[in-house]
Amino acid sequence: MDDRKHYARGTAAGHKGHSKTARENSTEAASKVTENLAPRHAQMMAAWTPYGAAGAIPEQIANDLGIPLLCVRPRAGELARRKLLFEIGKRPGELGSNVTAYSVINPADEAA
Repeated sequence: MDDRKHYARGTAAGHKGHSKTARENSTEAASKVTENLAPRHAQMMAAWTPYGAAGAIPEQIANDLGIPLLCVRPRAGELARRKLLFEIGKRPGELGSNVTAYSVINPADEAA
């Protein structure tokens, strides 16, 4: 198996930008985030685990951990790509729009 870190596998932070400078800044920032990704992923898994099959939305996790939402949402997507978190539906977020709820328990396993 290829052990290189990659965004599509949820093992590296993503980056984007429209201008050359923005892309360079984004790439540098993503590289720094990737360096600390393993402990952050562990922190996210530990925070989601107590919610069990009911799951939680990223806002709940951010509030529980006392960290910015922008630190939680990308990690949830990465963990979902790695099949460590599972999308279980949509729920109203703090601003009233529906957001994805995640669980550490695969709903397909629950149905079996």
